Amino acid sequence: MIAGLPLGFAQPLVLLALLSLPVLWWLLRLIPPQPRRIEFPPTRLLFDIAPREETPQRTPWWLTLLRLMLAALVIIAAAGPLWNPPAATSSSKAPLALLIDDGFPAAPTWDARMRMAEDLIARAEADHRGIALIPLSEPSRDVSFELPAAARVRLKQIKPKPYAVERADALPALGRFLGATPEVEFVWLTDGVDLGGGSDFVSALARLVEQRPMTVIEGGLATAHALSGADNAAGALTVKVLRAASGAAETGTVRALDLKGLPLGDTSFTFTEGARSATTSRGWKCPASTPPGWCSSSTSAGAAARSA
Repeated sequence: MIAGLPLGFAQPLVLLALLSLPVLWWLLRLIPPQPRRIEFPPTRLLFDIAPREETPQRTPWWLTLLRLMLAALVIIAAAGPLWNPPAATSSSKAPLALLIDDGFPAAPTWDARMRMAEDLIARAEADHRGIALIPLSEPSRDVSFELPAAARVRLKQIKPKPYAVERADALPALGRFLGATPEVEFVWLTDGVDLGGGSDFVSALARLVEQRPMTVIEGGLATAHALSGADNAAGALTVKVLRAASGAAETGTVRALDLKGLPLGDTSFTFTEGARSATTSRGWKCPASTPPGWCSSSTSAGAAARSA
């Protein structure tokens, strides 16, 4: 991929042909060749005759530039440009094991994760590789390989769970699987959220995987958000907005809803660079028919919480 752009190429080595453009420019300057000059006195009589058609001595610069641009476009097209290319796996023919975080933090970006998983399965199918789907919410299920077509059907059946997934519970099944499968490549579609024990799981997984190739896919997806500490005080509702990971400055909107889901009002929140929490409040008034503590809030990132 190109830095800063979701652009890749199926045949990147073809781009080396761009290095030949200076040679092509030199050839275009030679074609057509310059006419040979021969002094012949009687030809002076022809100077007073207006020519019907004139041929330039050299190719115009704009025409040379246009030809070079067309040649560059042909080379780039031959390289097979891909917008938002799938994650690159290794060039080995080892089977592919796909670890999937399917707890509640993965829900807001679930569709993007499933598209990534489908791309990986399609690439494995083209390379005639087996697939092992490993949802981390199913630790009691034995891990086994299946054909890409069957894996694609099973992938559609996996849904995010409405609770936190304990990743460490899947380690025994992974250990049995790796004990019987010496050659395998891992791809982990992680939600990037550590709800406790994340570093211990990563260390234990690294010991199990050992020297086998492994790719962790986390970037390119929105950071999970949550609301906490909602305070429905008199005349104002104050709520704290949390994000799973620190990063660049970020802004968003919190919307207050009543018990029937009707909007009461919006207010903005701002994360400073590196911060993981932000507090916002507004003078929303809950309807008189709403029981105390039952005004809810939701962020533009999809998180929701009820005021206590």
